[in-house]
Amino acid sequence: MGTTSEIIIRPAAPGDGAAMSAYVSRLVAERLDTILLNHEISPDEEEETIRRYQRADHHIFLLAFDGERVVGMLDVHGHEHPAKRHWGVFGMSVDKDYRGQSLGRRLLERAIAEAKSWPGFCRLELGVTPWNERAIELYRSLGFVLEGVKRKGINLRGEPEDDLMMALVW
Repeated sequence: MGTTSEIIIRPAAPGDGAAMSAYVSRLVAERLDTILLNHEISPDEEEETIRRYQRADHHIFLLAFDGERVVGMLDVHGHEHPAKRHWGVFGMSVDKDYRGQSLGRRLLERAIAEAKSWPGFCRLELGVTPWNERAIELYRSLGFVLEGVKRKGINLRGEPEDDLMMALVW
């Protein structure tokens, strides 16, 4: 395990599919109750994801690399409907050996800077489980505010539970 200062953050590129797939496999094996991802994704499927994100406006898929190993991911998916093209949703995860070292902050700061450069774009939002207190603290520290609660909006632990909706607007 390296230090977070050695980690390179960059957009996913063709050829990254195998490293992304290996990362997702490690993440899924943890059986986390804070993320939607619950199945492995093949390298070919990841390559298709990369191509899809590269073709779309207001989309970015960031990867954090320690050497050749993916240790974090963040994707921003901008809406394609004309009435919603000014905002998007993001999802993020960090390898268990790198949590608590500000890698999530670095990924999110990079994504925010990128999104702020998109003409007409002015909002990022996310859903977060109420028990993911470290993530909530990170989002608040970067200016995200709680906008509401989707009552019984997510089922990550076997039964529907609340999902907090947060957003950053500029």
